[in-house]
Amino acid sequence: MGLYINKKNHPDVYKNRQKLQEPNQLVSRQDFLAELLSDQQKANEALKQALAELGMRYSQQEESKVNQWNQIDSQLKDLSNRLEKNEEANQHLAMQMNEQLELQKSAAEKMEKQEDLQGSVLKRLDNQDAILDKLARQVNHIRSILFERTNYLATKIEDGYKVTSSYVYKLMTGSEQPLTFFLMNHKKEESQKKADSL
Repeated sequence: MGLYINKKNHPDVYKNRQKLQEPNQLVSRQDFLAELLSDQQKANEALKQALAELGMRYSQQEESKVNQWNQIDSQLKDLSNRLEKNEEANQHLAMQMNEQLELQKSAAEKMEKQEDLQGSVLKRLDNQDAILDKLARQVNHIRSILFERTNYLATKIEDGYKVTSSYVYKLMTGSEQPLTFFLMNHKKEESQKKADSL
């Protein structure tokens, strides 16, 4: 600490207008305890200042950590909310997938039944086609038989008619000429009468 001069109340105290002869102190007394206490006080002040600065930094770090933890907590809550919503969405999607699988299973069973029914119908149609082919063959066979029988009966009827007509002609005319000859003569006579009348 420097020399204090009170210029207002004692302006002339400690003033020397002559040139100072330096060094003017021949003997000095050192108080090691005072120096030690002074050094200790300086060290204590420096330590106190360092502790205060350290405390301030610690407080700043604590505040920063609290803010970081608050942000992390907010982010975690937002993540938990998103996870819950995703879980609900996943559950809803799983339910929809199960419903879709049930529908597909039901549709597959219906298609399998439909295929069985179609197979049965196709078998019936095949059987019906076979029956129709058999009936067609039988009808054709019956037709051929009827045709043969009809021809046979027509021939027999014609033969019987010829015999009967010849017998009746013989009874009526007493001639042995066949009926066809009589009919031919009868037609000629009718044609001649028409020609004469013209």
